[in-house]
Order: sequence, then structure tokens, then C-alpha cells
Amino acid sequence: MKYTLIVAILSLIAAPISQAQLAGTLNQVVSPVRPIIDRTSSDLKAIREEARRKAQSSIEGTRDLSIVASSVLSDIPAPQFIAPAATTILSTSGQVVVNEVTVENGFLAVEKEWLFLGEEADKVHFQGANIEIQKAQFLPALSQWLFKVKVTGDEDDVSSIRNSLPHNLQSQIGRNHIYLSQTKPTSNGSFQEISSEKLETCPTPLRIGMVDTHVASNHPLLSHVNLTQASFIVGHNQDRNQEQDGNAGSETDVAFSSDHGTAVASLLAASLPKSSQVFNASVFYSRNSVSQGATLMSLIEGLNYLASQQVDAINMSLAGPDNPILARVINQLDKSGIQIIAAVGNEGPASLPLYPAAYPETLGITAVDKSNAIYRWANQGDYVDFAAFGVSVDAAHPDGKTIRQTGTSMASPRATVLYACFLREKQERNAALLKLQQLALDAGAPGRDSVFGFGVLP
Repeated sequence: MKYTLIVAILSLIAAPISQAQLAGTLNQVVSPVRPIIDRTSSDLKAIREEARRKAQSSIEGTRDLSIVASSVLSDIPAPQFIAPAATTILSTSGQVVVNEVTVENGFLAVEKEWLFLGEEADKVHFQGANIEIQKAQFLPALSQWLFKVKVTGDEDDVSSIRNSLPHNLQSQIGRNHIYLSQTKPTSNGSFQEISSEKLETCPTPLRIGMVDTHVASNHPLLSHVNLTQASFIVGHNQDRNQEQDGNAGSETDVAFSSDHGTAVASLLAASLPKSSQVFNASVFYSRNSVSQGATLMSLIEGLNYLASQQVDAINMSLAGPDNPILARVINQLDKSGIQIIAAVGNEGPASLPLYPAAYPETLGITAVDKSNAIYRWANQGDYVDFAAFGVSVDAAHPDGKTIRQTGTSMASPRATVLYACFLREKQERNAALLKLQQLALDAGAPGRDSVFGFGVLP
């Protein structure tokens, strides 16, 4: 394994960067990857299943499985998820923009709002007495219509809304859930001077997408990449056209933070060479001083925008509930050749699976410290694919300095860049995934496990 790790790292840095690559400007962009990935989705699900079969075989070889079960399983608490309390988000003028409510399994959603993904003709099903279409838009990159519907009557549960639709459409509607960023406050919140510590970078400029908060684009750690971002924050009062250098999202009727997105963007940039392009879909509003929320509507709009940019991969440092609309969009992006890499969540080992990391098409990333010890609040489960450094990480802060950040959010950017780099090298998705496996340093139980996945990425 050590030999494999060394060879893989050397392959990342061996190829020189050409003058043409270094000469990238706003008008000379990194070309999208157009390999056979456009015709075949990744085989991540099959890779996971093979790892599970191997793990099961090793368990079946245990002399007395009942002893293992009684000594281990009895100490594992029932899965749970504890969401923050619902709140009401007001605009700067005092108008209600988002009225959060607690729904099934303790997750958050926008009160009485549902989303439907389908054809334009399907709108006829939302013209009843107790439901109305609030917004309808065509998503070009997904080739589907997205409807936001509001329940005006008293019924606001899954069965009554879905049962009002034809049977073949019932899987295409879901709540307008709220998803949360995945960074925990650190005990050491002091600001640092900009760190000189460097990671090995990809030799080839990349096109990376991210769904996050707004990014403070003038931070020195972002100076070598071309950042383009567009705002999809609920309540935003500007045209949502993309703007270079991070100007989008500078005016809004809803309070928003740049802390989380700036940190994530800087960790992406730490592994990116000059002239790489980062596209940010800004989706989060501020719930309070430490928590950011994004509606599913904003997430879908943001993913549609990123897909239209033909990015190599999309980083999603956020987590929330399973939702049929999100599942359909993730599956469609996978089929189009775009890999989603997501933080597994910071709700602890006993948490319910969180999404999008737990979807079979998504790479789920957990966090470790510098000693490769697992982050104590990281989610665990068979959807964890890889681990990366994410505890007390020096990341950019909008004030121009750096601050220590912790969470699975801080680990996923490294995995995103490594995957995209291998995709550029191999020109094929499954080969890129297999190279990630070969690069990962096995940790925890031998082979793939529910704590570290396939292992720790350097």
C-alpha cells in the first residue's frame, strides 16, 4: 500500500504544466472533458457492493458471529438525526422569506412548499382548490421543468399531496427541504496569518463546481484561480446571471454569510494549479451566526447552473434528508457524466444517513485529523467512500486571513480535486474512481469500512 501511495502521488506531480495551460485567462477557459463518460455513468454503486461483499465474507469467517454481534452491536445507539430548531427567515424589510418547519424524521422544510420535476404539461395537476403553482421554470441542463407548489389548504403531508397525482408521477414530487452546511464551530477561533503549507496540486487546470455560500473572491488564497459565481439564494433580488470574480450575491433581501463558501473555495484552490476555473452556485441564507440553510429549490437551480458549465465534478459540502427530487437530479447528473462529491455530515456515528452523500451515485467524504484519526462527529455508514483531512484545517476567511475550521465540509474539497484530476488524466470515470481507491491509505478495519470508507486520501 505504501508503494502504491507513493507512485500515485508522483503521478500527480510528474507531468509539467505547459505555457498554454499557464496562460489561461477569463477568455481562454479550461475546455470541458468530453470522453466516453458522456455515454456511461460511473460504476460507483458496483464498486461499493463489491466492497460490501468482501467485508461480509470476512465477517462470515468469524468463528462465533453471535459473540461479535452481542459485544459490538449492543453498544450502538439507534440511528437518529437532531436538526436545529425551525426558525423564520425575514428580509431586511421585515417580510417573511422562509418559514421553516420541522417535518418527517426531524428534518427542516419550507412550510407547505413542495417541488415537482417533470414535463410542462404536468402543471395541470397543480390547479386544484388547495394547491397552486408559485413558480415554474425550465432547467436546460436537466431538460425538465421544475415547479414550486404551495399548499393553500390544511393538508400538508406526504400521502395527501402525492396521492393527488397520477400514479406514474408520484415519485416526482417532494418537500422543499432545507439543507445545512457541514462545518462545526472550532474551539480555536482565532485568526491566522495566511499559511504557507502547500498540498500537491494537479498538473492540469480543472473546471470545478461547488454548491455553497457566497465566496469572498478577493481572498489571496483564491488569486490563482478564475472564480465565477451566481446566486440562487431564496429572496435574492438581483438577476441571477453569473458574474466573474464573485460579484454575484453582493445584494440580497436576505442575510447571508461568505464564511463557509470562502473556506471551501480556498481548500479547493489549495489543490488547483493556476488558470483552473471554479464555478460557485451560491445557495445558502444565514439562519443565525453559525448556521446556514439552503432550500432544495435553490440547490436544484444551482446544480442546473453548474451542469450547464460542464464542470469536471461538483463539491457539495452540505447535508440533509433524502428527497425524491434531489435523488432524480443527482442520478441525471451522474448519467450525464458529472460526479458529485459530498460531505457525509457532522451528526455523529449514530446519525441517520444524510444526503446527497448517501446516494449511490455520490462519493461520500468523511474527515480525519493530521494523525488520520476520525473526526468524532463525522457520520458513519456504508455510504462513506473516502476520508480526507478536515479537522482544524487552515481555511480562508472573508476578512483576508485564515481561520481553523473543522467538519466533513472541509474534507470533501480535497477529494473533489483529486477525482477531477484523475478524470482529466484517465479520460474515463471508473478509471478515475479506481485510481482514488489505489491512492487511499487503508485505515481502521482492513479493507473498506463504514468509518473511513476505502481509506484516507493524502
